[in-house]
Amino acid sequence: MLIPTYKRAHLLGYVFEGLRKQTYRDFEVVVVLKPSGDGTEDIVKKYKKWLNINLIFQNRGYVVDALNLGFENAQGKIIAFLDDDAIPFPDWVQKHLETYEESSVGGVAGNVVPAKLKGDNLIPVKDRASEIIPTYKPFLDSIGRKVWSRPLEGLEDYLVYVSKAGVVEYNSDMSRLAWYQTTKSLLGMGANMSVLSRAVEDFRFPSSWVLGLGWEQFLGWRVWKRGYTLVFNPNAKVHHLIHNQTLSRNIKEVRKETLRWIEYNLMFYRLYGIEQNLSQMHRITWLIFSTLVDIKKICKDKETQRIIRMKSKLHSELIGLKWLLSRKLEGYHSLLTDLKKLAHAS
Repeated sequence: MLIPTYKRAHLLGYVFEGLRKQTYRDFEVVVVLKPSGDGTEDIVKKYKKWLNINLIFQNRGYVVDALNLGFENAQGKIIAFLDDDAIPFPDWVQKHLETYEESSVGGVAGNVVPAKLKGDNLIPVKDRASEIIPTYKPFLDSIGRKVWSRPLEGLEDYLVYVSKAGVVEYNSDMSRLAWYQTTKSLLGMGANMSVLSRAVEDFRFPSSWVLGLGWEQFLGWRVWKRGYTLVFNPNAKVHHLIHNQTLSRNIKEVRKETLRWIEYNLMFYRLYGIEQNLSQMHRITWLIFSTLVDIKKICKDKETQRIIRMKSKLHSELIGLKWLLSRKLEGYHSLLTDLKKLAHAS
């Protein structure tokens, strides 16, 4: 089990308490800690009396660097991921293990139920039973799946999928099944998911990530491309604690959220050249329609989130095009180097 953590000493104890109550107890907890001086080390030391915790210190980097450290230190046949603000249900580990009884399964996503802490009690959020399963079907959703959100070939019946436009999407048509039974799905949220160790053998996240939005689906795509099936099990549940942040009043948080969405929109360029079913035409169509929707919402409600998302699309396209140009130039310089070596040898 892998838990990256930073500045969450006030919540980590609740996570560990959830792990103490698991019906299945034979697991190791790899905690990758980036020190912040908030006393997280003391929480870890306290719970070492009850849990098999392997504490790894992270000296630099962000979440994907923490995950890479976790991959290097994880020992089990299954690597489960849990956020430092996600409290697992008592049968969480057991439900993940049971899902792997199907031989072709290489990754499992679980349900993430939003909740708030009131004292030491967890209070589920009304009208929000899941952060994964779509709870409504937008009017344009069915059209979008045919025009700008068409799944990559092989992901048509997946709850969470990557589209030909290189965007992470949620299939609302699958939501009716996903509430009650295991369905195919790419990995949903790092707050609740797992993968077979052998399915991610030698895998490491590239250094081009900072905050890591979308890392789950990138990892899921890699596991899927190795021939494994990925599934969503609605019975493998965690409570995800809600944090109150007002983006319109916090410039630092606005910048952070902008960077998160830029990284989210860069999925197309991360996969470009290695995923043959990506489509530039679908990407352009998605950009046009999603931007028009953003503009309409901004004019109507002036949502800060919409403004951030629209600006991030422009930034991500500029960065992505720069990446593609850099790759071409690297290939060009590599070709020149090879030609010079060949000429020198002759």
